[in-house]
Amino acid sequence: MNGAMLWLMDTHEAPLRLFFALWPSARDARAIMDWAHDAHRCCGGRIMRQDTLHITLAFLGETSSGRASQLIEAAPCWPAPVGQVTLRRFGRFAGPRIVWAGPGRDDNDRTPWLDALHDSLWGRLQAMGWNRPASVFRPHVSLLRRAGQADLSALRRAPLAWTPEKCVLVASQPAQTGSYYKVLASMPIRGYAGY
Repeated sequence: MNGAMLWLMDTHEAPLRLFFALWPSARDARAIMDWAHDAHRCCGGRIMRQDTLHITLAFLGETSSGRASQLIEAAPCWPAPVGQVTLRRFGRFAGPRIVWAGPGRDDNDRTPWLDALHDSLWGRLQAMGWNRPASVFRPHVSLLRRAGQADLSALRRAPLAWTPEKCVLVASQPAQTGSYYKVLASMPIRGYAGY
């Protein structure tokens, strides 16, 4: 039995808040923090910690320990073909007051490997009984929470290209200083055949 399964059995009877995500290397996360600091100077709010920067592929929300166990066992068998992602713009989710950095110049400028990985992952999750959200997938890295209403059009940075180091199933644990993440399982990374 792996460490994540033991952790799950020892500490969690209550549902877990789960998601799948792409994680940058430590070096790339440091470079993404430059984007976060620019956004913070402009908008204020709570800046994300460097160790929490990621692109969410599938947010599963509150999940029972039994269903979490199924995912922990399955995810290491699901390949994650990845390529390069380039952050090109800042954006905002107004309701939750999140400022983010994302690829593409607008929502129609897509990253094919990201869309393919998102679709493949949700296909596997649907086969296990999960309901795929109807919303359009908008890949992004959250930089700030509780951000102010500043004009983001003034923010400019040179595009930042990076390749995800990990694709992981994560449990989010809220705390006063922001959420803390526990990696429960990893999907094996491989190069995207479309390149």
